[in-house]
Amino acid sequence: MLDFALTEEQEAIQHLARSIAVEQLRPQARAAESAGDIALSLLQTVFHTGLISPFPESYGGSGDISAITYALIAEELGFGDGALALNILGSMMGPVTVVLAGDEQQQARYIPAFCDASRSATVHGCLAFAERGGEHRLADVATSARHDGTHYMLTGTKRSVIHGADAQPRVLIFRLAATTSIDGVGACLLPEQVEGLTVAAETSKLGLIAAPSASYTLQDVVIPEHDLLGTPGNDGVMRAVSLYALLRAGIACGIGRAALEYASAYAVERTTFGKPIVAYQSIAFMLAEMAMQLDAARLLLWSAASAWDQRVTSVSLLRAAESAQFQASKLAKSATTDAVQILGGAGFMQDHPVEMWMRNAATLE
Repeated sequence: MLDFALTEEQEAIQHLARSIAVEQLRPQARAAESAGDIALSLLQTVFHTGLISPFPESYGGSGDISAITYALIAEELGFGDGALALNILGSMMGPVTVVLAGDEQQQARYIPAFCDASRSATVHGCLAFAERGGEHRLADVATSARHDGTHYMLTGTKRSVIHGADAQPRVLIFRLAATTSIDGVGACLLPEQVEGLTVAAETSKLGLIAAPSASYTLQDVVIPEHDLLGTPGNDGVMRAVSLYALLRAGIACGIGRAALEYASAYAVERTTFGKPIVAYQSIAFMLAEMAMQLDAARLLLWSAASAWDQRVTSVSLLRAAESAQFQASKLAKSATTDAVQILGGAGFMQDHPVEMWMRNAATLE
């Protein structure tokens, strides 16, 4: 039987992440959306907490990754603001993939900057995963790699690459040509300057505006063999892809929880015909449904995160992580939409954050 009781350390980390979310992220969310990025001072504050340095201690990081712990962090940051949470955690995924799938030389090249207090807030990584026309699922990865002597030729597209325009390392997920199983999926490093790669900033987004993103178009991009992160189909790449799904699921759960708590408080305070609107069945049932869906999504997330920590097989892990991501995304969309409905006309006003949360949830898919 699974036991999801948190350790004292995890409870302390969860409490710290929640305080950062409530005291820092949420008050700055509107300003960050207007600016289109996170404030440098806020990023420095988050870094100094030690919450976003899951790198080897030999480089100055906090040590081994625990998916359960980072699921907790992702939910709390998402509770503060989904866009800022994705900005922070999306940047982390590039170097994390290097740690999980790369060799010592690749790690020594990229990881120290993300552990250095003087530089960490000014450097970004990225993980180019989702395809144009596809979701954040491994089955939708169609960017192909053709082995040609001592290099690979990449062709395809990527979308929603957080920090994709200015990241280093830029890690890209591809599929070997003529393969369909996970054994053909690999990851590589994209050089800063490479012929055949077109990078376009995504500027007209509905939501997640505070998490700057870009799209990639690759046409016969040449990648040397030494820029691959391990061999295609290796366990490290699968664990990185699964962890990204878990972090996105955690952010979605945080958005859903924020919508539930905000709408619940509003329903208690808002009165019509002499009684709070929460007393009406239609409102009470809506809030109860939101709470049940949140518990179900979180259970899937924690179960998948536990499987990640226990190093279950790649196929089972990927299925569990993507299921958690799918259900959490559905929860975030439905919960934020219901929150706007509960607030009525006020839900569409920027005096309340629920309209921003609804746009963020819709864009998270």
